[in-house]
Amino acid sequence: MSGLETAIRNALEKSDRTSPEIRARIYQSARQALDAGLQKQGISDQQVVAAQRQRLELKIREIEMEERARVRPVSAPATPQAAPPAPKPAISPEASVGDASILGGATRDEAFPAMAPAPNVSSLDALRAERPASSGPAAPEEPKARAVRSRGRRRERDAAILDAPPERAAKPRRRRGFLSVLVAWLVFFALVGLAAWWAYSSGLVQQSLQQAMEATERSLSGQRTGSAGPSPQAGFSEEWVEVFDGADAAAVVGGASAVVEPVSTSATPALRLTSGSPGGEGDLGITIPVDVLRELAGKSSTIALTVQSATEVPVQFSVRCDFGSLGTCPRHRFTARQEREDLLLRVTFEGSIAPDAPGKLLLNTALDDPQAALLLHSVRVLPGQ
Repeated sequence: MSGLETAIRNALEKSDRTSPEIRARIYQSARQALDAGLQKQGISDQQVVAAQRQRLELKIREIEMEERARVRPVSAPATPQAAPPAPKPAISPEASVGDASILGGATRDEAFPAMAPAPNVSSLDALRAERPASSGPAAPEEPKARAVRSRGRRRERDAAILDAPPERAAKPRRRRGFLSVLVAWLVFFALVGLAAWWAYSSGLVQQSLQQAMEATERSLSGQRTGSAGPSPQAGFSEEWVEVFDGADAAAVVGGASAVVEPVSTSATPALRLTSGSPGGEGDLGITIPVDVLRELAGKSSTIALTVQSATEVPVQFSVRCDFGSLGTCPRHRFTARQEREDLLLRVTFEGSIAPDAPGKLLLNTALDDPQAALLLHSVRVLPGQ
């Protein structure tokens, strides 16, 4: 309550304190400031509110008694003998009806419980009364008046601390409900499912699986054939049978939409193959001699294709077998890149019937783009043991 008391006294010093009406307005502003401070602090207990109002009323009555004692000697007529100083009236919790009209509000008769801590005042602007305009010229300022004004400024600076808003109590963190957690998980799984569907529909999964299968086939082929397999240093051994060397364009027969063009590279000759259609009219057949097919009968063998993309873009192409009476092999999908590389195809023919006609190794380069082109350098076969 010391903050409100200081604010009331500062307001009285800056106003015409001899006017009962001005003093009543200041007291009423103090009551409003108290109610505002209690509401801002969230104090709703009626006993605490009543106690704070009772304390304020007692302080207002005390200040009003002092103001009346200060005004009475000034307004009393001069007498030859100095009147003894009026004793300070005792503060009583009760007030008369006349005092209530001067204090600017009705009396409070509520019970006086245990005192609660005084609330902070949000602003002192409501306690500042306007000084009435003087009707005559201002009197010269005396030293005592200057001291009073200086003391009032110091009190005003000290009371500025009351302008700070009260700290809000930290609200407990609300726990997330079961429904919100369930919705978050459902959204997460939905996004994961959409990402998986997009990867599968765009061919990214198939391409990754194909590359992994190619790497596995190369590793298994290298382990099974030992030194007979191809390597970047040693190349192909003598056990590999070369059925196409890249120079014989007549060894490749294309369908109605296929195009075969001989090209020359810095290393070896090659054929530029363009299917133009993913169907049978775009297949490109590479002739496999009869004597080579007879070596494949009843064995597991390896076919190596040395290829590269004709452009800077990788080319998806398929390879399948049509070896006549010896049988066929499932279609395999490969990727040819800009660098020249050897792709291995593992085939197994259980039948022991010796073929009597040449077979064909069928390629198609129009899986993703009908105009995709492939450079074929050579085709080799490693018969099984």
